Amino acid sequence: MKFLVAQIGARRAYAVPAILEQAGMLERFYTNVAGNVGVGSLIAGVAALAFVHGRAERLAQRRIPESIRNKTFTFPAPGLALGLSRALHPRSRAAAFRNATRYSDSLGRAMARRGLGEATHVYSMLGECGPLLVEAKKRGLKVMSEVYILLSTERILAEERKRFPDWEPDAPDFAALRQELGDSDLMLRFSDHFICPSKAVRNDLVQNFGVAKEKTATVPYGMDPELFSSRNEPVPGRVLFAGTADLRKGIHYFAMSTEILAARNKKYEFRVAGNVSRRIAERDECRHLTFFGRVPRSRIQEEFRVADAFVLPSLAEGSAEVIYEALAAGVPVVTTPEAGSVVRDGVEGRIVPCRDPEALADAIVEVVEDREKHERMSHAARERAKAFTWERYGERLVAALRSLPQ
Repeated sequence: MKFLVAQIGARRAYAVPAILEQAGMLERFYTNVAGNVGVGSLIAGVAALAFVHGRAERLAQRRIPESIRNKTFTFPAPGLALGLSRALHPRSRAAAFRNATRYSDSLGRAMARRGLGEATHVYSMLGECGPLLVEAKKRGLKVMSEVYILLSTERILAEERKRFPDWEPDAPDFAALRQELGDSDLMLRFSDHFICPSKAVRNDLVQNFGVAKEKTATVPYGMDPELFSSRNEPVPGRVLFAGTADLRKGIHYFAMSTEILAARNKKYEFRVAGNVSRRIAERDECRHLTFFGRVPRSRIQEEFRVADAFVLPSLAEGSAEVIYEALAAGVPVVTTPEAGSVVRDGVEGRIVPCRDPEALADAIVEVVEDREKHERMSHAARERAKAFTWERYGERLVAALRSLPQ
């Protein structure tokens, strides 16, 4: 098996191509642009000399691992067209979606023109760079698509926005936009197998999109073992939420649970680390939440160190990487099945039903106030995390790819 991996951006620090190279399974790696390869390295270098911040600074942080640099090909030209389109067209979510889809297609065409080398398989991220997948199938290659989030996410959020209309702006009809752009079900039509980070994603594909279970493999993500250096020293009653504070991650249900706990006279502290809109932060329902906005990685690790419980009542994820980090720090987790975590109910934390603030509040009380149980869960969390390092993720991914029917 020889893989051509195609992805936009530095998802998981280019873990997939690096893992496949280590296993002797990487033929080529195609990506849009990186800070240490090709034109991207020139842009990043000039930006550093000129002390430029923003996009160029973020580009400089995209570092292709040395082990795969000689197999990496970048395609910066479509990005220039994307930048021009952004400058000329109105800034709406529909326009942004059209631009992103056309950009992905343009990249896919450029990659297909570059060729497939000696690859026998293509590994893609959620159907990105669609024309490359089409070309691969024409040439008889197998296509593996990683589905890193529930494919039903758009439907779930559309329903949630109707239930809570004032929390977020209305979103465009993405299904109609895909139909307009001729990109409605390309990944489902051209993928031979699907790599899923959780049972939640796998079940969604099988139950809602008609994918045969035998065409899927579940490969949970991992975390940096350096995170074990931070041992939990909790401040009693300090409850942490980390991630974008939006409907998808269930910030409104967290807010509702704090109302319930306040009514029970629970004097807990509720902290939210992550991007948040003013519309949400200023809602009266969120008055018990302390928002920090986006914070640096070092601050997040400190928050984990002193958290008494970690809460993520998500409606749709793939497998939330922040939960792996909480486990490594020894923080008991309260989350939902839809978060796609490796938490076992009653062992490393509690799994509560989605959209149930009462159950969420009860679970928080259980974790915070039963100190003996808290201690057991904290110890179990760190032990559980040891099975989910990036090294173990690599082993699972390679084993899964080799086990799928050829």
